[in-house]
Amino acid sequence: MSPRFFLAILLMMTIPELSAPPVRRPQPVFDLKWSLMWRVTLVALLCFLAGAAIAVYRADQEAVEVNRSVGDTVGKHLELQLLRIDSALDIRERFPDADAVLADVMSPGQCVQVIDTAGKVTRSNCVGYISSGHEAPPWFAALFRLTLAPGINYERVITHKGTAFGAVVVSSDTAEVTARAWSDISRMLGLSAATIAALCILVYFVIERALRPTKDVLAGLNRLAAGDLSCRLPPFQLVELQRISEVFNGLASNLEVTISERAGLARRLVEAQERERRHLARELHDELAQSLSAMSATAASIKVTAAAECPVLVPEAQSLADTASTIMKVLRRTLRELRPSEIDELGLLASLQGLIADHSNRAGGKTSFRLDVEGEVTAVPATMPVHIFRIVQEGLTNVSKHARAANVRVLLRVSEAEASSSGVGVVELTIEDDGVGETNEAKGDLGFGLGLVGIRERVLALGGHMSVHSKPDKGLVLSVTLPAPTILDTAPAGAA
Repeated sequence: MSPRFFLAILLMMTIPELSAPPVRRPQPVFDLKWSLMWRVTLVALLCFLAGAAIAVYRADQEAVEVNRSVGDTVGKHLELQLLRIDSALDIRERFPDADAVLADVMSPGQCVQVIDTAGKVTRSNCVGYISSGHEAPPWFAALFRLTLAPGINYERVITHKGTAFGAVVVSSDTAEVTARAWSDISRMLGLSAATIAALCILVYFVIERALRPTKDVLAGLNRLAAGDLSCRLPPFQLVELQRISEVFNGLASNLEVTISERAGLARRLVEAQERERRHLARELHDELAQSLSAMSATAASIKVTAAAECPVLVPEAQSLADTASTIMKVLRRTLRELRPSEIDELGLLASLQGLIADHSNRAGGKTSFRLDVEGEVTAVPATMPVHIFRIVQEGLTNVSKHARAANVRVLLRVSEAEASSSGVGVVELTIEDDGVGETNEAKGDLGFGLGLVGIRERVLALGGHMSVHSKPDKGLVLSVTLPAPTILDTAPAGAA
């Protein structure tokens, strides 16, 4: 294979993006303090496991060193005995004799065996050990026997003048070694648990104090998400948090200016729309209404003349009069939608009642429309009734087109400054129905149709808030909140 192939394989292994497309998965959300505490705890546990492994390894090495020391001591003693036998200072039958040194060098749980050249055990000495009650659990003992126990035993060859006379084998009871290792780990476990607990408490309070400014950041974000564009973050000592504060304040300031400019533009559009409607209603009333009145009078005159001179023209004259009357009715309805005279003559409540009655008549009994009023409607500022009427008008039109509802309720609530929690007058308008809810077709119309877009722009121009949400069972709820002082201050006098 060529070097290029191995280079390509290396790049694919080191750069995962080249071997497979990234898969985006939802990331879990953790509290920062608890996340750091879990990591500190994990690191402490890893340190404890490393310490435990070192303790077990040291216990194994201590057992190996003890066995080696005993084996070397016994082996040297037996080699010295062979030297004495050659010097006739000892007899051959006493070999091997290591009792003189075994009593001093052997430890509890240790066994010393002397094996001749044929592999036969010629002498064996063992010292038992007394259990202290801290025996290692079975899983630990089994793990120790599987990994470290086979290397504990020590074997030393006994030689004299270049000839082997056997070997000394020293072994330790694995139960004693594991018990000693487990005792060390148990003491370490208690110390580690206390250390981890104290470290977690210390880390929690230290991190909590260090991250305390993030509460201000979260509070500012929540206020900004709720629509409070005047919120600003205070300066922070940490460089990162100070940079966040600067960016946040800059974005909030720019957003406030943008929203204010958009509200001003929307307000001018609403004003222009109302002026255009007034102008169109005036032109229709002055020009077309007079022409229709003249047409009706002419048709009546023709009917009278035809009845006397040409009776065959009477039906046509009547048809002309009926057509003029029908056009007049359509014109009156159009004028009412463009600029309902009841708002100026009878007030907001009568206009809304007439609008509700008109929709009820159009529904033909299939839909029940109801108007509920809370508070003093006459306290509504003079610039507001036309806007409330337009909002209800557009909302009911959307319901009639898309909802297929059996019941529609319009609630108008007026809260004066003293009764409002914000300290300013508030007008709340709610339109709810029990229709099909947010279907795909209606959802597109609700999100992008001219009806709710017009309501949204009107509410924005008046400094209010609008929301549309589905009911738990079925149907939709349109909620609009308008601050009365804002309307009094910002709405022009000609808007009414």
